[in-house]
Amino acid sequence: MKRTCTVMLVAVVLVTFGMLAVPIPSGAGAPGPGAVKPTGELRIALAFLGGQRFIPWAEFVSGGIKQYMMLIHDYLVGCTDDGQLSPEGGIAQRWEQAPDKLSWTFWLRQGVKFHDGTEVTAEDVKFSIESLFEPKATAGLLGPVRTAFQALEIKDPYTVVIHLKRPAIFLPWSFSCAVGGEGMILPTKHFQQAGADGFAKNPVGSGPYKVAKNSLGAFIRLEAVDHHWRDGVPKYQTVTFMLVPEESTRLAQLRTGEADVIAVSRERVPEVKAAGFNVFSKLNDQVVAVYMQQQWDPVPVADTRVRQALNLAIDKEAIMKFVFAGQGVPVAMYPIGSYGVAGGADAELKPYPYDPVKAKQLLAEAGYPNGFKFTEYLLSSQPGLPELVDIHEALAIYFQAIGLDAPLVVREFVPVLAKFRAKEMQGILWCLWTSYRQPHEAIRIFNYSKEGGVVFSYENPAIDQMYEQLLQTLDQPKRAALQQAMGDLKFNEYAEIPLFWLKAEMVTNPKIVADYVFPGSITGFFTHLEYVVPK
Repeated sequence: MKRTCTVMLVAVVLVTFGMLAVPIPSGAGAPGPGAVKPTGELRIALAFLGGQRFIPWAEFVSGGIKQYMMLIHDYLVGCTDDGQLSPEGGIAQRWEQAPDKLSWTFWLRQGVKFHDGTEVTAEDVKFSIESLFEPKATAGLLGPVRTAFQALEIKDPYTVVIHLKRPAIFLPWSFSCAVGGEGMILPTKHFQQAGADGFAKNPVGSGPYKVAKNSLGAFIRLEAVDHHWRDGVPKYQTVTFMLVPEESTRLAQLRTGEADVIAVSRERVPEVKAAGFNVFSKLNDQVVAVYMQQQWDPVPVADTRVRQALNLAIDKEAIMKFVFAGQGVPVAMYPIGSYGVAGGADAELKPYPYDPVKAKQLLAEAGYPNGFKFTEYLLSSQPGLPELVDIHEALAIYFQAIGLDAPLVVREFVPVLAKFRAKEMQGILWCLWTSYRQPHEAIRIFNYSKEGGVVFSYENPAIDQMYEQLLQTLDQPKRAALQQAMGDLKFNEYAEIPLFWLKAEMVTNPKIVADYVFPGSITGFFTHLEYVVPK
């Protein structure tokens, strides 16, 4: 198959964390005595930089955007490189749920400064969070918090209380660096004085880097702040994000020294390793699945036997070998990896087998002995999976082998996703990769039929009921049991077509980058660039 490069990896995320109180660490301030002065430049070539507006609620903070936004803005709730919520890394140094579960209190660290010298206070937290609920705001990862949110109260300059209409036990997660950009804190006065367009031209955050130059459609250059409250960051004096859509160009820039960090398709990994470059990778970082839209309407995929047939028609091992150069493993259900099992996913589930003969039998039993026609959507601007075209071409071949007519239609990701959310797309299949989330979040995004759901792929009243019960359950064993029950139901109903766990990889110049604690368990692409260690 011909290799076609698409845009870079989305950074969507997952986390496991403690739900109630967390200890108070030391306050903000200048770097400690062990801090090293930042030096040198890190140049990162990406295929996607988004709108380059630096406003978290102005666009979905995905891969190519989150990388630089995380360096400019601090989050309300911090997280570690392995996906745990942490009081060490965010504006909030402590948070706690009220006994009645109808409010969360966040205590902010003092002395954190925006790049313009003003202090981060409760007013900025209030402004940033309330902006997410504006009608035009893009905040797709708020989930249950959106419908539960009632008001945000300022107790004092360093204490905020979020009042709720109903419990939201995962609320701190929604405002953490383990999600999108919903938890990023912006300066109230500067934003209100400048307006959205003015802020985009002169962005201000409280992160370890400030914007030195923003050239739309070309690059973003960041400079280290003199003193950041987090010890050990920043490490490089300047970090430059370059927009380079073509993989061949990124590879050439890596070889010539014009770029220090890039991402490559899996089939190029042996090549770059042989050339002497370092490859940092993490399995269980991305999952690829095919979603069958409108299963509740009178379309073929409304029949469980048809969904089973579509699953049995695909030889996952062959696609993994020839499309991904073996850089991953077939998956039984999303999510199952280490965090999924910890959250209640059934580790005993095995991937559906490849059995085209059985698939044809099932289609005949369902009333389609001669197959049927449906649309296979290729979302061309979906960030993050260079092999997407190859996957769709392989799927079409396997579907045709069992008598199905699956023409491939190319559409833009964002407008089609809006139609999915409006339930306007009927009888179609589409392939999506996503980063590794906890089970409850995967269920909400793909399978919850009510307000708070996102994609509406497979719906079932039993899943809705268990999910709503989950949101009220604090006991971890009970949550795990509910999540396993939902996962088992999806597996037995062939709710989706789970394909692979993939490795997320970044390639670095060993002359510039010495090491990198790769946060693969919480993002579908490399973020947390403060963990990159200079040579």
